[in-house]
Amino acid sequence: MYRTYHKLYIRFRWCRQSVRLLRISILWLICTLICIILAPSLFSSQYNRISINDNVQWDGISEILHLKDQILRNDAEFSTIKVVQHRSSESATTSTILIVLYTTIFRDKKFCAFSIDQIFGKSCPSKNRCRWSCDDTKYREADALIFHAYDIPLSRTSMPTRSETKPNSVWILWSDEPPTIIDYSRLKSYQFNWTISYKLNSEISIGSYGLFTKRNQPLSDHEYHRWIQDGYSSRSKGALWFVSNCYAKKRLELFYHLKQVSNIIIEGYGRCVDYYPLHLCTSYTQCEYNYMSDFKFYLSFESNTCRDYITEKFYKAFYYGLIPIVYGPEKTDYARLAPKNSFLYIDDFDKDMTKLAHHIESIHSNLTLFSMYHEWRKQYEIIIDGKALERIRMCELCQRLSNLRIGDMTYYRDIEKFYKEGC
Repeated sequence: MYRTYHKLYIRFRWCRQSVRLLRISILWLICTLICIILAPSLFSSQYNRISINDNVQWDGISEILHLKDQILRNDAEFSTIKVVQHRSSESATTSTILIVLYTTIFRDKKFCAFSIDQIFGKSCPSKNRCRWSCDDTKYREADALIFHAYDIPLSRTSMPTRSETKPNSVWILWSDEPPTIIDYSRLKSYQFNWTISYKLNSEISIGSYGLFTKRNQPLSDHEYHRWIQDGYSSRSKGALWFVSNCYAKKRLELFYHLKQVSNIIIEGYGRCVDYYPLHLCTSYTQCEYNYMSDFKFYLSFESNTCRDYITEKFYKAFYYGLIPIVYGPEKTDYARLAPKNSFLYIDDFDKDMTKLAHHIESIHSNLTLFSMYHEWRKQYEIIIDGKALERIRMCELCQRLSNLRIGDMTYYRDIEKFYKEGC
């Protein structure tokens, strides 16, 4: 009798617990459905990718080309990092230049089926001099060999030796990643001749993450003032930040401090700062545009402070009509790439977030000040389209290969030191 009662009691408790769990499950399901309905759907139209089809005319980047030539001639760091010898004024060749992509680029072969115009751009002056190949077996006949730093350890084939390639072939390391991501110490022994990177003192660097170009025709006063009036009146919020890397602690501290002392709205979205993924926006989508259209400022905080490491966070702010507030490398690095009075640099305020907050509040409430930080838009436009930027970079590569002189000999004696500069 006791056993029967005990079994019935256990069964009764089990049934009660099951009903309780079922109620909780139903409530959880209802809450989840409400969140899905209220939060932006990953498959809704506002997540559609914005079509960006920019085209860059080679003549439109003459200013940055001139600046870069000065840097390559006068960079004091080069003497300890790189060996450069010029022995002749005579061109090395006038024949076709074969560029071979020896490794993949993030596990993918790049430009393999592209036309000359698609690789180097229609306006590239030397495009007919260069030929691109993804056939790594042609390394013996290549005039230039490209190796992607991330993919070198993943390559199915071993690296060739110098004796197996042309005596004057140019070995090029392509890497747009800072030394916190790539271990460049393992690449020293290859003594690469050139680099493709975000650094302005790389042989190929223009348009790594974005680019300012001269407008074919400046904006008229009417066009400019209409843009300013629309932007000033429609952007009611202060500063926005999208962030996914939670390991860069200093910029998180700056964000929370600024948010605390500011009298205007400072919002951050991403798994580090809010209820991720309720505000999930992928890059270059209508969702991202909708968020950015409500703010006057964008926190372009870099995860690294290495020289010239200025990523799409900076350029995207300009593209969407915001004023970047920047934290990263030296101010001179930003000033070389962007027009005067176009951004706010945190160190100008001694990293004092109260001072910075007062200044952005003044801009936020003053049309004249707001206009001053957008004056550059009359003469320049911003390019963030990845395909357009790649064409500019590849044109720069083709141009420099075409201008090689007989007997020129260059190589990086310390590729790790090169990438760690300013870090």
